Amino acid sequence: MKVRTARGGGIALAAAGMLLLSSCSAAQAEAPGAIEPTGDSAKGAECEAVEVGAFTRCENFYEDFWPEIDRQMDALYEQAKETDDGRLVIWDWYELAPEVIAQFNSRYPDLTIETRGLTYNLPSAVISAEATGSRNTDILSGSLVSAAAMTDEGYWAEVDWTEFGVPEEFLTIGAPEMLPDSVNGSLMQVNTDKIEAPESLDGLLAPEYEGKVSIASYNPIVFSGYGMSEGEEAMVELIGELKSSGTMQILEDQNSPLSSGDVPIALNQTLFNPNPSLAVQPFEHSAVFAQFSGVNADAGNMPGAMLWALWNAYDPDWIELRMTDEQFSTTQVPYPGLPSSVFEQATGLMKTNADALLQSLDNGAQIETQDTRDEWIALTNAADAALNG
Repeated sequence: MKVRTARGGGIALAAAGMLLLSSCSAAQAEAPGAIEPTGDSAKGAECEAVEVGAFTRCENFYEDFWPEIDRQMDALYEQAKETDDGRLVIWDWYELAPEVIAQFNSRYPDLTIETRGLTYNLPSAVISAEATGSRNTDILSGSLVSAAAMTDEGYWAEVDWTEFGVPEEFLTIGAPEMLPDSVNGSLMQVNTDKIEAPESLDGLLAPEYEGKVSIASYNPIVFSGYGMSEGEEAMVELIGELKSSGTMQILEDQNSPLSSGDVPIALNQTLFNPNPSLAVQPFEHSAVFAQFSGVNADAGNMPGAMLWALWNAYDPDWIELRMTDEQFSTTQVPYPGLPSSVFEQATGLMKTNADALLQSLDNGAQIETQDTRDEWIALTNAADAALNG
């Protein structure tokens, strides 16, 4: 069974999530105090920094940072077992696969995970649980755009992740309480048996691509990197030309016509289809989105949430499985701040997706940051109106 995570959907549906969250009129109550690290502060290790696009890679992460993170995780586990009877609640776009839970429990057997997959209803479920006082998710997750209203409403508990050993260099793109755990991005999925894709979105306007391109209605953010570079007016005009020329079709199921070759180019994100005819590539003005996890300010098991976030993002045994075991190959590509050796071991679909996103970063991909978040939101909304209006 392949394991699929929700973050790409959360990105693509940022506008829907923000509308749901914005319906909450009162700000979240002040976040409770963060769980304190055990022993002395874990700050102090120096990152052997390498620039990977807008991200900073710490090549010495597992030598100089991970041992302290690992020690703090053991302490968090002891606290989590004694909190809410060891119950850990995780809601996401899709529910966690049993295989993922089994891997977590192989190290932390005394915690019981309850998971729900809520797709479009995830933000409203978080809001409703907080408003009614019912048991809420312990974990929050998403990109800067998809989690914007959650951030503004104060749903992320204030955790200083550097106190638990995380490099400061990892925390420069998002809000400081958001732990970066992976990346996704805008990519062209291509049936290489049928067609050769251009290097840019503008290139799709060539006559040979008429009727050959698809996009899902919920994925307007594919165009937002173009808008960040060329401006909103140019972005909206491009979307209109791709539609009016008959080049681009709006399909909710892009996978089947991509795999058959009937519509051999899909504007999408990472690839989940192992068909050997399919490839994935970045394009000019494509974007890479950092993905984050963190603790819900309304969490019932804060130490458990912190433990899960750190394990899922950085545990070397779990990361190795994600990179090399085909049943986990469709989880998100790990955070580019991790050492290059993490990505060099990739196989199968994970290698396909990781190589494409790292190439996109090398090519100067557009990156969401906390400072540019609202501009990304405005462009995504404009792209959505042009695509679906």
